[in-house]
Amino acid sequence: MIKIAQVITIENDLAYVKVARASACGENCASCGSSCTDKGHILKVKNEGYHPGQLLTLTTKDKNLLAYSSIAYGIPLSVMIATTLLSYRYINFGNKDIVSAVTGLLSLVLSFYILRQLDRFVFKDSDIIESVVPYRGE
Repeated sequence: MIKIAQVITIENDLAYVKVARASACGENCASCGSSCTDKGHILKVKNEGYHPGQLLTLTTKDKNLLAYSSIAYGIPLSVMIATTLLSYRYINFGNKDIVSAVTGLLSLVLSFYILRQLDRFVFKDSDIIESVVPYRGE
């Protein structure tokens, strides 16, 4: 996948670049009326003579991007299903259906913290970015 990014600031040997996130309305947010407030995602890349305001072309590793997406959606789904099934099997009080459904929904909070720790310690921006080159207007 190829994205256009803009250099925001330069600090030491790192360039902070802003990449626009994909949204449901595509790239024409003014026509959709959903009032998106997401301004983009900031990534750190090695500074190779870039200057603030410069446009860059980022190429991402599609394989890693798909793997990270499947983890981001797969972990919460598996935790919710496993918790729901286990609570339905082993809970012997109240309405089993309602208790197991609530337990499954509460397990999504647990999966949020699992993903947060994975994001903090395992996933790196450098695992996704394949190359960074100055934008040539292509």
